[in-house]
Amino acid sequence: MKHCTPRLWWFLMLLVSLVVAAGCSGTSAKIRKVDSPTEKELRAGWQNYQTYCLESGYGSSQQGQAILFQLKGDKTIQKSSDWQEVTSDQMASSCASVLSRYSPVMQLRGDNDEIFGYVIYDFIDGLSTSFIEPKTIRLFYNVRPRGGP
Repeated sequence: MKHCTPRLWWFLMLLVSLVVAAGCSGTSAKIRKVDSPTEKELRAGWQNYQTYCLESGYGSSQQGQAILFQLKGDKTIQKSSDWQEVTSDQMASSCASVLSRYSPVMQLRGDNDEIFGYVIYDFIDGLSTSFIEPKTIRLFYNVRPRGGP
């Protein structure tokens, strides 16, 4: 019986680790392309949202650019500290101004298809979301390296 105890112990530790890891990872929130509102409408009405700008990196070789429009209310989009709150019309129009026509408006939805907000970003970068709780999602933005001098 003593030989089975270490195996049982390791099996139980593995099982507990898997359960904890599954509980921490959360399910993915939904990201989908929408035609309305348009980028122009969102930028013009930025005050109707909690609006954030991401312009990270140094020089054109490492730029990550995006603009996030979080619905006001009791829903929260957690994000990294690199995002800066938009505080003026000029900032709303110039934020991520290098985005191209290949950067559509993407809608962020939670677990029950509740809309949390909209994001427009450079598609060379990576964007994902994770469901934290009914009123909270987490936004992950990963800047992809760019070529250049």
